[in-house]
Amino acid sequence: MGRGLHHLLPLAFWRAAAALVLCALMALAPNPATAQSGFAPGSVCHTSVEASVSYEAAAKDPSSWTCEGAEFDWHAERHIIRHDLTQAAGDKANPRFAEFDRNEFERLIVRVEGENGNVITRDLEFADLKLGASSLKALVELPDPGSRVTTVVLIHEGGWFPESFVTANLTNQPKVPPIAGYLHIFAAIMCGLLLAPVIFDLVFFKALREPFPLYHALFCMMAFVQTAAVSGLLPMLVPMSYMNELYVTYLSLDVMIAATFLFAYHFIESGRLPRRYRRWLLGLAGLVLVNGLVTTFKMEWFSLWIDHVYFGNLLAIFAIYFFLLHRARAQGSRMAPYLFFGIAPLACIVLLQGAQVYTNTVESVPFDETWPQNFALLFEVVATALAVADRFMIIRRERDKAITAARDLELLSELDELTGLRNRRALEAHYPALVQQGFHAMAVVDLDHFKSINDIHGHPVGDRVIRSAAWALSPGDDEDLAAFRIGGEEFILLLRGDHPADKAEARRKAVTARIMTEVVELHRPVTASMGFVEFEGLDEGDMVDFPTLYARADQLLYTAKCAGRNITHSETLERPPVFAQSDNRFAA
Repeated sequence: MGRGLHHLLPLAFWRAAAALVLCALMALAPNPATAQSGFAPGSVCHTSVEASVSYEAAAKDPSSWTCEGAEFDWHAERHIIRHDLTQAAGDKANPRFAEFDRNEFERLIVRVEGENGNVITRDLEFADLKLGASSLKALVELPDPGSRVTTVVLIHEGGWFPESFVTANLTNQPKVPPIAGYLHIFAAIMCGLLLAPVIFDLVFFKALREPFPLYHALFCMMAFVQTAAVSGLLPMLVPMSYMNELYVTYLSLDVMIAATFLFAYHFIESGRLPRRYRRWLLGLAGLVLVNGLVTTFKMEWFSLWIDHVYFGNLLAIFAIYFFLLHRARAQGSRMAPYLFFGIAPLACIVLLQGAQVYTNTVESVPFDETWPQNFALLFEVVATALAVADRFMIIRRERDKAITAARDLELLSELDELTGLRNRRALEAHYPALVQQGFHAMAVVDLDHFKSINDIHGHPVGDRVIRSAAWALSPGDDEDLAAFRIGGEEFILLLRGDHPADKAEARRKAVTARIMTEVVELHRPVTASMGFVEFEGLDEGDMVDFPTLYARADQLLYTAKCAGRNITHSETLERPPVFAQSDNRFAA
């Protein structure tokens, strides 16, 4: 028995030792999923391979993958980006969507692995992407493996910027719905606001016949196109390639800025900006267009420095523009502040983008300028629209003043300076309208022996006599009487209403009484003779023109003078008068 025990003890000892070693090895063993994949939990790793290399083949050697940074071999045919979600929590767990920067490619394979071992793939083209929060963002819906997602793999082929898939946001809820969402609706409303001033610009142009409303309309339309492009509305509304979409996005901004400078060139008041500086605005508009066209269609000239060139030129152009606005304001321009504050928000966004480019912080400090730019454009449209309205009101007030002044001058030209009555020019100009208003009687009144008054008492007394006669003939508040001095001591009355002959006769007699009262130097009464014609009975087709009617009334006045003066000779016309006019006149 002792021998048997001596042989059994070593065997039991070695068995226990083996069990302890096995337990220790099991305790030190890694997580099965990690051991199987070779990728750290939560890692984002990528590799660039040939198109013939599958994901499964590439995943067999995790050490060949890069799990820090986003440096790619852009010349590789295929880029594989792997997101490990084995320990993801919160919104990152079990994602349903992937959001990333929108850049054109030929093919994108989306591979989703589930905890149950299911693998679901989707093969997409660029046109299959959904728009994100702006035209710069894209969105794809991830396939459902039927269990908790452990890995999302994005395989990118035939395009640029594969690093955008490294920074892709995997989420349960995207920032906007995969169809047109509230941001797109808001962008559409904003586009409508940007277009609204165009209607007023066209009205202002028709009224003012000045070019600045047309350039403001161009600016508003380009702001509309730019907002529609960067907000993702343009590809929804107009089918176009991605490159054409980029061209529209880039160039609409440059054309819009050029239109701003052309608008300022025509809008800043004359004399508020020296001519040599005003011409700079035309040069700035041309530089903006050249800068945009070259950096859009000749990108290969600048390689990785393209943003440095574009933003550097644009910032220099804006600096010169603000200098010109400052000079205009210093010269008293009322419009320069509108232009300065209107474009200031957009200039700040360009300045921020330029600072990011020159400090190499574009990737480390991401900045999506889409909506700040949209609001900046809306602000500029509103500011410049107010400026256009202000300018329109100023021009309208100036034109109203000019029209009023012209009317005042015209009125002064129709008034007799000595008496204040309207003169012959006014009578001839307004005669047809007065006839239409019912003035169907004319009286020609002339002072008797007026020449002797001037000869005996002098012209100052003669002027007082004429003024007194004019006051006696003046209509005052009588709307049925119009009085004119047509030269020297001769006056014409136009009358309407009942008994115009009696009214004219009363005025003729009032002349003598008024002169006797006001001109005391005279030693005799000053009388007046009158020729009166009434033509109310004529047919409308037989209406007598002013020269003919005046000639007939003047003949009747001559008859009254020949009959001894201080009387009236009158006539009622039943047909237009026909007579030979004579140059013989009576002695005053």
